[in-house]
Amino acid sequence: MKLIADSGSTKTDWVVLDGNNEITSFQTEGLNPFFKNSETIYKELMEEGEIQNYKEKIKAIYFYGAGCSSTEMNNIVYQGLKKAFSQAHVHIKHDLLGASIALCGNQKGICAILGTGSNSCVFDGEKIVEEQVSLGYILGDEGAGTDIGKRLLKDYLYQTMPLHLSQELSTDYLLTKTEILQQIYQSEAPNRFLASFARWVGKHIKNEDYLRNLVEQSFESFITIHIIKYPNYEQYPFNVVGSVAYHFQEELTKVASQYHLKIGKILQKPIDGLIAYHKNN
Repeated sequence: MKLIADSGSTKTDWVVLDGNNEITSFQTEGLNPFFKNSETIYKELMEEGEIQNYKEKIKAIYFYGAGCSSTEMNNIVYQGLKKAFSQAHVHIKHDLLGASIALCGNQKGICAILGTGSNSCVFDGEKIVEEQVSLGYILGDEGAGTDIGKRLLKDYLYQTMPLHLSQELSTDYLLTKTEILQQIYQSEAPNRFLASFARWVGKHIKNEDYLRNLVEQSFESFITIHIIKYPNYEQYPFNVVGSVAYHFQEELTKVASQYHLKIGKILQKPIDGLIAYHKNN
């Protein structure tokens, strides 16, 4: 049996394959090694009932994860998984490669992740051949849920957003300035806290020019800082995966067209594409 995983900073999608048959699927929290150590990863896996049913039968694990961008970070995830699945060969890859496989298959294209965080690359149908620097939620994550959340909260705290939206946000969350700063600077998962406000933006964006502009400005930052730096970027389809890309497709398509980008696929999550790939590989 194979275990396929796509892990962002917020959640991880898991699927157990037996040959070409999907045996079961489940979800856990995101297992980003920048925020979790090996023991935490192991303990969280052991709390998932579905894993207990198959952990002795799994012979190979293909884990595509946010934060899995170096040998050191990959080893954190590897040790946690190996402790949980002692009989399995464990393969750790970056979530950007998983997204590229899911979006492009064996075709060339620019691939991007716009979820809790953001990232991008040029994929040649087999491997990533170019990649922009990803700096995380403090210095980067342009276009992601964390960036949208930061922009919203800054305008809220600086009192530069429309008054009726400020009042509604205050009513919905009951957050003080002190509580917001504590969540950002002292909590275990500040990136997820920031990204959670993207859902609020999505609920209210339909009739609010301010919110549409906020989202479009975030996407414009992502495209100008990352995408148009790729040589001949206009020649590739622009493929994007992630909850932010999926739920704000209208705004993303509008901004992309301003830079002559040809939209390819927009997927909410890559797990289905990864299942199809690993059924044949």
